[in-house]
Amino acid sequence: MKTKIISWFGIVVVTVAMTQVNAANAASGLDKVEEHTKQMEEQRMADKAVAEMLFSTASLQKNVDRLSRQKTSLEREVSYVRIKQDGAIRELGYATRAEPADKELVASAQRELQYWQGRAKMVEGEFAKLEEELKKAVDDYRKSVQQPVESKLILPGEVVQLFVLEDETFNGLYQVRSGGYVVLPRVGRVSVVGKDLTAAEKTIKEALESTQLKQGTVMLERSAGVYNEDSSDVIYLAGEFKTTGPLKVPAGMQPTLVTTILRSGGLTSSADLTKVKLLRLEAGKSLVEEVNVQAILEGAGMQSDLALAAGDILVVPSFAPVIYVTGNITRPGVIQLSPDEELTAYSAILRSGGFARFAKTRGVYVLRDRGNGEKSRIPVNIKEVQSGKQPDVILQGKDIVVVPEKFFSW
Repeated sequence: MKTKIISWFGIVVVTVAMTQVNAANAASGLDKVEEHTKQMEEQRMADKAVAEMLFSTASLQKNVDRLSRQKTSLEREVSYVRIKQDGAIRELGYATRAEPADKELVASAQRELQYWQGRAKMVEGEFAKLEEELKKAVDDYRKSVQQPVESKLILPGEVVQLFVLEDETFNGLYQVRSGGYVVLPRVGRVSVVGKDLTAAEKTIKEALESTQLKQGTVMLERSAGVYNEDSSDVIYLAGEFKTTGPLKVPAGMQPTLVTTILRSGGLTSSADLTKVKLLRLEAGKSLVEEVNVQAILEGAGMQSDLALAAGDILVVPSFAPVIYVTGNITRPGVIQLSPDEELTAYSAILRSGGFARFAKTRGVYVLRDRGNGEKSRIPVNIKEVQSGKQPDVILQGKDIVVVPEKFFSW
């Protein structure tokens, strides 16, 4: 009887212990789920802030490009008007010196000169006004690159300064990598993206106390991005650089356009080196110059590398987006979008000659690249679009519009 009681007692103890272990494992699992959910939410908030930053910067860049094109066009007009004005002055001189004087010819030459003088004054006034607009646009763009976003959240590409009172070896400047983390010596990666400074301080404190310190007092501040004392001037990178923002130039080094791109840490796969833009404010005037860096790198053409100055902004644009249209349409092929153009799936089909015979208009779909080799399929019922019952799909670069064939096509 005593043996049985002991056996039953042992079973109860083991059962309780297993229950406690299972409960602990369940709690641990829930903690991991909650931690993962929290990290995903922080990443989502950071992505949203980055998207807002990119949208704002892209809008400013488009404004600079638009004003630059207007300035180029207006420069040609100013040059033309001045040539015509000089010609009118010469014609008036010929008319007044003629013997005998032809009053009608002189009057006609005077009217011609007055017209071109008035035209020159108007065009030069427009040019001066446009120059001021472009100067402000370049300045706004520079500020956008220097301070990309008014956000409390820490974002990839930012530089933060860390102070640890108990161990000064951790003190220093750290850049937030594209993966959303900073790399601390003897600790490794610590995720800070999507957190404000207070939350990031807490995360770093926990990482230090779990591996290096018994107790840590952590302070974190945003930094302008000066990585070492041997650096002097700053050049700003924007567009398709992997890391945008300020890039310090080592003291004593004369930066050029090509060397700066090579030192930048790399470009994205969408970078277009044939249309790199240099933005500069010089003597109170704005300068926007487009350079074919690809030609320089290949040694083709007459272009040579350009020396850069402190405060210059380098913008590497992305390739002009293209749309692929395939399947049962009249002219399958590639559509290249012009700047700021918005194209829908139905419009792309019409631009490609429309539907061919036996096209399945209700089965049209768009394949969209989501990265990492993944594509999503977006259905487009053209019949519903035509009747206004369904919105058309606005296309993005590299989208593939597919028009299938009806199963019974005879």
